[in-house]
Amino acid sequence: MSIQTAVIQPFRRKLSQVEPTTWASAGRVLALVVLCIAIGMFSPVFFSERNISITVTNACVLIILGVGNTITIITRGPDLSTGSILTITAVVAALMVKAGIFFGFAFGAALLFGAAIGLVNGLMIARVGLPSFISTYGLQWAVFGFAYAILKGYVVYDFEPDFRYIGNHNLFGFLPMPIVVMVLVVLAGYFLLRKTTLGRRFYAVGANTDAAYMSGIDVSKTVIIAFVISGVLAALGGLVLVARINAIQADIGAQYLLTTIAVVYMGGTSATGGQGGVFGTVVGALIMTVVENAMNLFGVPSMWRNSIVGALIIVTVLIDLQLKRRIVKTA
Repeated sequence: MSIQTAVIQPFRRKLSQVEPTTWASAGRVLALVVLCIAIGMFSPVFFSERNISITVTNACVLIILGVGNTITIITRGPDLSTGSILTITAVVAALMVKAGIFFGFAFGAALLFGAAIGLVNGLMIARVGLPSFISTYGLQWAVFGFAYAILKGYVVYDFEPDFRYIGNHNLFGFLPMPIVVMVLVVLAGYFLLRKTTLGRRFYAVGANTDAAYMSGIDVSKTVIIAFVISGVLAALGGLVLVARINAIQADIGAQYLLTTIAVVYMGGTSATGGQGGVFGTVVGALIMTVVENAMNLFGVPSMWRNSIVGALIIVTVLIDLQLKRRIVKTA
C-alpha cells in the first residue's frame, strides 16, 4: 500500500470534513500570533509581562461590548448605540456613588438603565419596523446629548475604592478584574449562542427571518432580547471602564462608536446575520488592541493612527472573505 493511499488520502478526507468556519477561525488566530511575533521582533518590551497584561486589559471593554454586538448582528443588525449606552449608564452610576448611594445599587441601576435603552432599541426595530442602523444611530446621539446635558462639560473623578474594584483591582492578587469580567462575559456569550434554545433562535432569525417565523419562533421577542443583552453589556463595559480610569466625562464612549462593530466583523460575524461567534470577536478585538499597542511602542504619530486602524479593518475583513470563499470552493 502506498503512502498516498494509506496516509495522504485519509488525511485529506479528514480535512474536508472540517467546517469552513473552523478554518476561518484558525486563520484569524494564526494572523494574531504572526502579528505578535512580528511586533515582538522589533520591540523587546512587547512580550514583557506588564505590557501583555496592559494590552489584554485594554481589550476587555471592547470585547465586552463586542459580545453584545455579536449577538445583535447575528440576529438582525448592528447596535450603533453601545458607546452612548456605555457613557450614560456610567454617568448615572458615577453620580449616584458621588451622592453617597451604595455602589452596589449604583451598579444595578446602571445595568437596568442599559437594559431599558436596549429595550427601546429592540422595540423600535422589532415592533415599529425601523432598520437597526437608523434606530440605534439616532438613539446614540440622543443619549449622548443627555450625557452632555447632565455633566455640563464637567469631569467627575476620584471614586471610592469599592466602586473601582471591578476595574482597578486584582483577583487573588495577580489577575486583573477587567480580565475576569471579560472572560465571564465571553463564556456566557458562547454558552448562550451555542448551547441554548435562545441562541439557536438568534441564528435562525438572522439567517432567515421569514423561515424563523414560519418555524414558530417569536421573531420580535428574539430581536428585543438581543438588544436588551447588548444594552446590559454596554452598561457593564462602562462600569469597568470608569472604575479603571477613575473618571467619567460625556464623550467617554465615543471611541467605541464604530470600533465595536469593526472588531465583530473582523472576527468573522456575517454582516447579513445568522453566522458568527464570540470567540472570533475576541480575536478581532485583540488584533485591534495589539496594533494600537504597537503604535504606542513605536511612537507612531497620532495623525496616522486612524488611517492605520482603518486600513487594518478593511484588510482583515477582505482576507476573511477571501479565505471563506476559497474554503467553500474546496470543501
